[in-house]
Amino acid sequence: MWKNKLSYKMTVLGDTGVGKTSLFKKLVKGIYEEKTISTIGIDKKTLNFKINTSDGEKEAEITLYDTAGQEKFRSISVSYFRDSKGLVMVYDITRNETFENLGDWLKDIIENLGQKENYLIILLGNKLDIVEENPDKREVEEKDAKEYCANNNILWGGECSVKVFDVDKLKSLFKEFVEEMYKKLGGDKVKEKDTTLKNPTKKKKGFC
Repeated sequence: MWKNKLSYKMTVLGDTGVGKTSLFKKLVKGIYEEKTISTIGIDKKTLNFKINTSDGEKEAEITLYDTAGQEKFRSISVSYFRDSKGLVMVYDITRNETFENLGDWLKDIIENLGQKENYLIILLGNKLDIVEENPDKREVEEKDAKEYCANNNILWGGECSVKVFDVDKLKSLFKEFVEEMYKKLGGDKVKEKDTTLKNPTKKKKGFC
């Protein structure tokens, strides 16, 4: 029996087609599907991680939400940001518009969650496999993504390919993110509505 179990709500967001649902399914089911149907509304799963903290190993329960990226479902997706303590923003490195639209997603987050003292955001650039096969397909430079994170107090998760991402590596990435959430939010049990800022992290290095 674990004491002081942490509980976080985490939401995956970004434009349609960037690979949010593929990331979600790879993480919760350990599989990659070449063709996925665009998410309509919301899908969610619960994940458990054992994380390392300054107080020793703790168990963290994550309720992970996969949101729709289509504009017509935007209001539904935004409504599920509320009470999220971790936001995973995803863009497609082969489609510049998905990177440019991050500003709109960030605006939605701030409008619904307030300023960033009560939550943490990580940014992932997906579809690295396409660029590795054909460098001409790249439309977003990694340095621009890193600069965006530095300017907006967002953790840089790195460029990756959900298609070829090893499941254990993906889980390790999310474990590190949860550990960063704990460093910032703290508390023996993080509840959805009463978390306050504690020991904000300044970590900016990539995770992928």
